Amino acid sequence: MYSADRKLFTLVSILIAISIVLVYSLSVYTTLLFGVNEFHFAIRQAIFGFLSISIMWGLSLMNPDIWLSRVGFTLFFGSLILMIAMPFLPESVVSAVGGAKRWIKLFGFSLAPVEFFKVGFVYFLAWSFSRKLGYHDGMGLGKEFQR
Repeated sequence: MYSADRKLFTLVSILIAISIVLVYSLSVYTTLLFGVNEFHFAIRQAIFGFLSISIMWGLSLMNPDIWLSRVGFTLFFGSLILMIAMPFLPESVVSAVGGAKRWIKLFGFSLAPVEFFKVGFVYFLAWSFSRKLGYHDGMGLGKEFQR
């Protein structure tokens, strides 16, 4: 079992806490404009902050040799397939702006698959360069994906 980097985890948690305070202090005009509760945006930021800290903690406990390749390739190929399928999805699932379908509507928020593709592409390049430098000598693709 792997342990989290405590300093990095603490610093990121502090930055997220500061962002919640800043969102609360800067959203006064916006709450008046939209007529919502003064804590509306701070609560939303706190929810997403808690979710992101939980995901960060969970990912830090995983074995990177096994799970990083699975997550990286899933992000890369999954988002690539999703981006190819976007023009063919119905308007109820994908919002079209200016004729381009780039955002998927999910449960009250929009999601851009290209953002996940960027992370997966960075992993794919790192994996490709590590193979080129010989860190995976003699290991076929099938054996490497089974790790």
